[in-house]
Amino acid sequence: MTLTKEQQQVIERIGVFFERKGHQPILGRIIGLLMIVDEAEATFEDIQNALFVSKSAVSQALTLLQSQNKVDYTTKPGERKRYFRLKIRNWKEDIQEDIIGVFKFNDIVEEIIVLRGDKNQEFNGYLVEVSKFMKYLRDEMPKLIETYKKQIE
Repeated sequence: MTLTKEQQQVIERIGVFFERKGHQPILGRIIGLLMIVDEAEATFEDIQNALFVSKSAVSQALTLLQSQNKVDYTTKPGERKRYFRLKIRNWKEDIQEDIIGVFKFNDIVEEIIVLRGDKNQEFNGYLVEVSKFMKYLRDEMPKLIETYKKQIE
């Protein structure tokens, strides 16, 4: 598997994106690789060679991605290799799960607002603003989903 310079750059940008979100860059790089290759799948060895990383790094990353339900694998008749691929088929559920997590975190933010004292009104104001925005998104999300569904029909 040979990647173009442009493909390598996109994969690296995805790795950096994941790193900025607090994840290991290798997770993003593997996801990027599986997104960018025409086959939309790659063997363990393909991943290792394309990303220039160790076996242990690939193994740990694939194990984590599988446990997060982001990657699975398939096999081909007569071959012992596993072909790893993204579970992008579930993208709607994944996004909804992420959004629900944000809304649940807002419940905690609302508890914090009640518990905070009056010493830092500016910070308290930011928390209230964040909470109001999250409530607004939660209320508007069903409308956005319906609008999207109508657009793709």
